[in-house]
Amino acid sequence: MTPQQISCIQTSFQTAAAISRPFSQIFYLRLTQRSPELTSQLNCSADHKGRKLLALLGTAVRSLHNLDGLDVVISSLGRRYTKQGLNQQHYTDISRALLDTLEAALGDEFTGDIAAAWTALSVRLLETLRDSAAQNRLEHCAWGKEVPMALAVTH
Repeated sequence: MTPQQISCIQTSFQTAAAISRPFSQIFYLRLTQRSPELTSQLNCSADHKGRKLLALLGTAVRSLHNLDGLDVVISSLGRRYTKQGLNQQHYTDISRALLDTLEAALGDEFTGDIAAAWTALSVRLLETLRDSAAQNRLEHCAWGKEVPMALAVTH
């Protein structure tokens, strides 16, 4: 990510964080509209979900100068989500719900550089989640079907 993208994300995140409750409500509404089957997995209170969402986004935003560290955190999250039954389409729906929510929260500010920066971050997070799910499948494949790690394709 470029320094300009990082600055755009950090500045605009302050706006989203200032309205954390409606932001998280819109996010989960958009997510469950896209993936209604996730409703049962999101069974904690709205306040709890909202705090977790904003904490995760805050961690991502603060980690933009350390993308390798962010990848480790997101990969761990992706492995946990995969074990909970989330799949590639769910990750896409999460990414789209985030961008839709940012657009709703930021209004006219969500154009140009800010939209491009959040899209770039969303794509990176989505790719990291997908890669971690694929890695999880490699690590937990049936006996005799292992792929030597030296031969595993990584991006």
